[in-house]
Parts: sequence; C-alpha cells; structure tokens
Amino acid sequence: MAPETLNLVALALGAVGFGCFALPVLQRLSGRAEAEPLGSGRSLRSPLWWAGFVLTVAAIFLQRIAAQQMAGG
Repeated sequence: MAPETLNLVALALGAVGFGCFALPVLQRLSGRAEAEPLGSGRSLRSPLWWAGFVLTVAAIFLQRIAAQQMAGG
C-alpha cells in the first residue's frame, strides 16, 4: 500500500478514535448524559473508550509505517 494511502487511513482512524473519546465528554457537557460518580472507573470499562483507544493506537502504528516507507526504510 502506498504511503499516501496509509497516511489517509491513519488520519481517518485517528479522527474516528478521537470521536470515540470526545463523544461522551460532549454529551456530558451538553447535559444529555450524566457523569459517573467520582472514583467509579466506569469510563475505563466503556466499550466506546476502548474502541477509541484501539483506533488511536492503530492510527499511530499506521502513521509510523507510512513514515518509514516515505523515508525509504
């Protein structure tokens, strides 16, 4: 796959991953969702949080591969 294509895929995955992180925050700020009690740790068990984490890690990994290919390594 061409480095330019990998860059675009990484950008898309990063944007979706960031959206997974930001959506619950925006919902709480707008009042559509209630915040969890302090110390409950439920936000770290959220499937949306894990989806955002995995997508962000995949985006970083693809970006590193694209950068190596562009450098000729």
